[in-house]
Formats: sequence, structure tokens, C-alpha cells
Amino acid sequence: MTAVTVTTLTSIAARFERATRFAARRFARVPMLAAALVGSSGVTLTSVAWAQSGGLPLPSSQAVSSVPSVGQILQQAASAASSLNYSGTITYQRRGAVETSRIVHLFENGVEMERITTLDGPPYEVIRVNDELTCYLPEARLIRIEPRTGRQGFPSLLPKQMATLAQQFTVKKLEIERVAGHDAQVWMFEPNDEFRFWHKLWTELKTGLWLRGRVLDESGKVIEEITFSDIRIGGRIDREQLKPTLVNNVANWRVDRKLPINAVKTDTGWVAKLLPAGFVKIGETFMRALPGRTEPVSQLVYSDGLTSVSVYAAPLAAGESPTLGASVQGSHQVFTRQANDQLITAFGDARPAAVKAIANSLARK
Repeated sequence: MTAVTVTTLTSIAARFERATRFAARRFARVPMLAAALVGSSGVTLTSVAWAQSGGLPLPSSQAVSSVPSVGQILQQAASAASSLNYSGTITYQRRGAVETSRIVHLFENGVEMERITTLDGPPYEVIRVNDELTCYLPEARLIRIEPRTGRQGFPSLLPKQMATLAQQFTVKKLEIERVAGHDAQVWMFEPNDEFRFWHKLWTELKTGLWLRGRVLDESGKVIEEITFSDIRIGGRIDREQLKPTLVNNVANWRVDRKLPINAVKTDTGWVAKLLPAGFVKIGETFMRALPGRTEPVSQLVYSDGLTSVSVYAAPLAAGESPTLGASVQGSHQVFTRQANDQLITAFGDARPAAVKAIANSLARK
């Protein structure tokens, strides 16, 4: 397999990742816990402190000694996100790309309902009832129905996200700031290992609702941002506000209960034998009919609830020498190695050490 072929496989991996995660990315499910409000300069006292501390976040001078447990912080945020009524505008930013959407959330008679509608880019809308998502894509005349995954749902915090934050991070209580007109407590989650980014959360002071999140690298640079630019918490929300707004007649639309990707779930014969703590397998497929390839490519997906890494195993052609090691594809980290007659390529939004570790752990069963 030549370097060109390796690049092609990585490019295919990038397109596959974007397709499989389209709905969630649209509504900031992507490594959740993101950064900086759109329009800010990025030069803040926080970033200066990071630089002065050699890349390690410093506690604010306003921080107090009494810090609740990570579990208490996250449980309050998760409870608020699921049980409160609220509506607002969400702004999401990752490496220069900006998206906005409108969210309406209702909790009534034990049922959680939510509508999220994109405000820019291709029209797209998601209606959620408890853990089932119905996605409306007007341009494709498609309705896609799928279960909620472990990384979807700002301002929700799902169990896997909470478990990773509680077990793999140390929390620091910082200052109180204003977000979308509400007082919010700021929390810094510092990773306990080399596999995770720093996460900064703002939770509404009275309810604990998650209002803003940031993901930062070891130098303090913002990787992602998600925030409410406006939000109304509490009050009555009518069920009419939860109905789809982008469609009038769906009689001739196609309904798909599976992801529209040419992949079949199966046992690929591969396993990651030594994963970084907190990462678990969330998917396994054979990719078929990929451009430039005649043999199937195995794909396994691993996540800690905050980030995900896909690992691809593809047969090597006889006598060909691929380019190995670490590289960057857009906003994703890539690590490639050779295992006998197979090319192993890991591709994900995790830190480089996590991508490399997962690639190195993949082996035949």
C-alpha cells in the first residue's frame, strides 16, 4: 500500500466520521465540553494564566476551598438538563467553524422532549423523546430515527460522560461569571493522564444547568466551544413548540432507522487489548465498497464519552511500504502502524497519546 493509498484511506475515514456523527455534531455532541464564546478575542486572563503556568490551568484567586465532589457537580447539571423547561440559542465553534441552533426542552409527566433546529447551513432538525431521536433532513427528504448515543445532547450530561469526568479528572472551583444573562459557577476539570483534554464548565448558579463548555489543549488553546448565547429557564412550554418546523408534508419522505452508511455490524476479528482507562468499544463494522479498494476494511470505534477514536484495519498489498506514525487530518489526530500484512490506522478527536495507544492496542483475537 503506497503513501497515496494510505492518505486515501485516511480521507475516507474522515468522510465516514463526518457522516456517522453528522446529527450529533450539528448539535454539539462532538467531544462535548467546548470552549470560548463566538466573537471573543481568545486573549483572556485565563489564557494568560495558562501561558504563565507552562500550560497548566491555574485556580482563580476567587476560588474557595469548599469544592463539591465531581459527582455532585455533574449530577446536578444532568438533573437540571433533563428535568427543567428551557429554550434558547446554542452557538458551537470548533477550529474556526461556527454553527448555531435553537433548542426547546420540555419535561412533562415523566417524559423528556426536545427540539433542536439549525439556524445556519443546511436545514436540519431533531426531535427527541426520551432516548429516541427523529432527525429531519429536508434537502434529502429523509427522516432518520436512531437511539441517542453516549455523546449527544448539550446541555445534557450522559452517564458515560459523567463517569469519565468523575474518574479521570480533578476538579477546581473557579470564579462566578455571567453567561447569557445568568450567573454561572466556573469549574476546571484537569485530566489525570495524557489521554484527555482539559475541560471547563459553566453551570447556572441556581439550578446547576450547564450553560457553557470549553475543551482546551495542554497549552491552553481552545479546541471547541459550546455555549448558550441566550436562554430562558423555567416557565411554561407548549407541546406545539416541540413539533417539527422544517416540514409540512412528509408523506413521500424516506424513513431510515439506520445510519445511512454502507457498513454492516459484525465481528471483525479484531480487538483492542489494552485501552486507555475509561475508553470502551461502542461500534464494530466492516466497511465495504470503499473507493479504490476491493477488500473490506474493518472498523472499530472506541469512546470515553467525551471523545471517540475509530481504528481501521486494512490488508496491505504485497511489497508496498506505507507511511507510518502520527499525522493530522483536519481537526483529527491520526496514527498509522503496520501489523504483519495489515495497515492499522487510528483516527479521532482525542489527544494524540490516546489515538496512538488505541492504534497500538489493536490485535487479532
